[in-house]
Amino acid sequence: MTAEINSSLRRNPPQRGLMSMGLTDYQSRLRDVLGTAARGNGGLLQVVGGPGVGKATLLSSLEEQAAESDAVCLTASGFAEDTAIPFNIVEQLIRSSAAMGELDVVARWRTAGERYSEAEHGMLAMLVREISDVLHRIAGGKQLVIAVDDVEHVDYPSLMCLLHIARHASGTRTLVAMSSGRTHHLCARVQGFHNLYKVEIGTLSESGVVRLLERHADADLADRIGASCHAISGGNPRLVRALLHDHLMSAPDGSEREVTVGAEFRDSYRWSLLCHPSLLQMAQILAVLGPYGSPRRVAGLLECGEERAARAIDVLDSAGLLEDGCFRHPAARSVALETLAVEERARLGAKAAELLYADGADPIAVAELLVTAGKTPDHKGVAVLWHAAQKNLDEGRTEEAVAGLRLAARADLGRRERLDIRMALVGALWAGNPAAAEPELDRLMAAIRTESPADIPEQYLCFLLFMVLWFGRFSDVEEAFTWLSGSGGSGNASSMAALRVTRQWVTFLKPTLIHHFPDQDPSDREVDGLWAANLEHGLQLSVDELGMEIGHLQDPRQMADFSPDTMHLLSHSNHFWFAYAYACRIVWALAARGETEAADRLCGALFTAADKLNMKTPCAVALSMRAYIQCRQGDFTSAIDLAGTALRSIPPRGWGVAIGLPLSVLVAAHTAIGRLDEAQRYLRYWVPKEMFDSVVGLEYLRARGQYCLATNRPYAALNDFMVSGMLIDQWPVDFGDLAPWRIDAAEAYLHVHEPVEAKRLALEELKLSPDRPMSTRGRALRVLAMAEDPDKRRLLLYQSVKCLREHGDRYGLARTLVELSRDFLSTGETQQARATWHEAQKLMDECGMSAQHESRRDPVMGGAESPADPQPPGNSEDSGEPGVPEDTALGTSAEDAEPPVLSEAEWRVATLAASRMTNRQIAKSLYITVSTVEQHLTRVYRKLSVGNRQDLSRRLWPLIGATGSSSC
Repeated sequence: MTAEINSSLRRNPPQRGLMSMGLTDYQSRLRDVLGTAARGNGGLLQVVGGPGVGKATLLSSLEEQAAESDAVCLTASGFAEDTAIPFNIVEQLIRSSAAMGELDVVARWRTAGERYSEAEHGMLAMLVREISDVLHRIAGGKQLVIAVDDVEHVDYPSLMCLLHIARHASGTRTLVAMSSGRTHHLCARVQGFHNLYKVEIGTLSESGVVRLLERHADADLADRIGASCHAISGGNPRLVRALLHDHLMSAPDGSEREVTVGAEFRDSYRWSLLCHPSLLQMAQILAVLGPYGSPRRVAGLLECGEERAARAIDVLDSAGLLEDGCFRHPAARSVALETLAVEERARLGAKAAELLYADGADPIAVAELLVTAGKTPDHKGVAVLWHAAQKNLDEGRTEEAVAGLRLAARADLGRRERLDIRMALVGALWAGNPAAAEPELDRLMAAIRTESPADIPEQYLCFLLFMVLWFGRFSDVEEAFTWLSGSGGSGNASSMAALRVTRQWVTFLKPTLIHHFPDQDPSDREVDGLWAANLEHGLQLSVDELGMEIGHLQDPRQMADFSPDTMHLLSHSNHFWFAYAYACRIVWALAARGETEAADRLCGALFTAADKLNMKTPCAVALSMRAYIQCRQGDFTSAIDLAGTALRSIPPRGWGVAIGLPLSVLVAAHTAIGRLDEAQRYLRYWVPKEMFDSVVGLEYLRARGQYCLATNRPYAALNDFMVSGMLIDQWPVDFGDLAPWRIDAAEAYLHVHEPVEAKRLALEELKLSPDRPMSTRGRALRVLAMAEDPDKRRLLLYQSVKCLREHGDRYGLARTLVELSRDFLSTGETQQARATWHEAQKLMDECGMSAQHESRRDPVMGGAESPADPQPPGNSEDSGEPGVPEDTALGTSAEDAEPPVLSEAEWRVATLAASRMTNRQIAKSLYITVSTVEQHLTRVYRKLSVGNRQDLSRRLWPLIGATGSSSC
């Protein structure tokens, strides 16, 4: 390449020696230019390139090569802040040499330069000649190289001096090298120079970026991050090196394929802009405009010609700082914005918003600029912010909608406009983070109190009532309910629909208010046309796909009364709000009827619709309801995952009274699978006392009661179950299977050895069974079987198995099968007991629980006193408990030893004893004497290394699941 360039220089005059190259090709070019100047063909070397593309590096390389050829190289750099200082660059050139004594004349030059005006050409010419003599004197007869970077910021006297030296360098060994941007006026000033050498530096290609990275890192890393680095830097060498530095700092092993953008990149990008004020201004305007920038709009904001703006944008594009007028990375835009003062950014943002509004741009674009400006909007700005907020909510940009609504709320508004905006703001905040909505709710309540609430639309009062119910603010609930009751009601379809939706929330969040609610509740299976339409609009699925049934279609004439303006039905997000409330109602109704599959499908559709709108709170509620359904079906692993995700989605304080829903699922599921420490951890969560006046409070009490049973605190559990029953009796709504407190209380009574009370409650539940799902009847039959005499137990257990199997209740079926297996053992039917036990164990595995854990559940699953066993286990006269064998304390525990071998007779006696039958009952059942029973038990205790019947039960039950003969 060197030979080709030398040949070109010999054939053509130096002024036509133009070369455009990447940064990697410049060293040979500089070597040729220096060699030509050293042979007496001095002149001007012009380095042209965009901001930050490596001009400084190029001149640094020139300095190194000049030192190698024993030339004297003087260097200087222009700075925007120093352009008003005369001869600043000349002073830098002298300081870069060893001739510090020549600085004495700088003060005199500067004084003369300060008096200089463009009309005094003679004075400037005299100074320029004197300076030229001084610089050549410094060279001392050697080749002189003067290198100046960023000539855009060179003071005028110094520039005239440099051009004078370059103009008279022909036939000398002097070379003046100056770097400038493509649009700088130097390009026009030097066109008539005879010895002009020009190097135009462009950005690197992707392969050039890879080669540059290979110089500073290994080839593998360069290959991995080359494409990403080129996309962000645009091939700008300075930015490439900055990105490599950031990447190695954040990931020393360099394993990531995407390059890291950090502080070094931001600093380099900022430096590239600050060195060029005119380009910086363009970048700032483009940063304010964001994705809506164009040369015409930039020119409009700067009040300059569109052509000038387009040229500046082209320069930024060519330097890799922009791509088609847009920032290549969000960090680059933020750097440009940071260079703006707060007041200037607000001014430009407001002006840009006006410009986009005049262009008829998207309201979202105008609103974004208004929010950036932060100025209180006028009436026109409020309208833009309102429409943009609705559109943002429809597209799932909740944070942007909240920002626009907050700004709009600061404006001077009419009463209805203010209500619209504040209601929408509270709703948007609640959807994203309810904890942030409560302060706005306080302001909204205060504003309504100061005005007359009588003429506030019912839809707003219904929404307000839901919000205060959610947060458990019952003092505000009474006030909001009073406003709603006194509104009179308009009677149109939209008002009735809003009242019906609110009634569902009241039903579950504070049922006692239903007594005086102004709307009549339709039957669960009635879905009128308006409800079905909103359900399909909001969830974007047909009612048939959701598995819903339509009881009757609404009268078309009544539909004509519906006001689209009132409910904003053109907005997808408002459709969703309606569908969300109704879908929650249907989910609970389906769950109460035992139609868990349909309820789960509707929860999935509800979550999908909420997720598309980026509404975290509705998503969390849908996940919690789905977890509740999975828990009822016995899928405890899925229930824990879903409820845990829901609980983490929003802050605990934001849940309000609804926090009981995910907590109850987590406590119940962890208790069922034996993770009692985890269940206790969730019970330590703070819950508002108002939660216990809601349906979710019932579920929480039930879960806590089940935990108390599992930790052998039956009286505490019984208290929780009975409190649930008293609450339900006070409420005017029948919640059906949502709170089967009688079954839970009956199990607690079995724990405290009161089978009569357990039997009474189980029979009461069975009387209600025609209105209950089959699973509820199956659970009630199992509890009744445990409270009945042994001779009646098996038939009840068979009926329980039938109900639970038909319903698909795996958890309830597993518990019933365990009891049936015990009943088989009590009569010596070991084969049937083993088969039943294996089926129960399989179901337990599907539920995520171990069979051994469930076999120790007390009392229903094992370990409780049978009601048929009137004698306590410690009565030696009847139980015939042998003493603890001596070898029990000597060796290995029974679990660690080889499985013992029991005879068939010993096996029968052992299984009956493990099922809590007394010795006398065992003797009567097997037609042997009590003495024979005691002898068999003594040998069994010795073989199994146990000391009492409780230990016998724990040791024997794991052996029942083993395959092989009945004699263990």
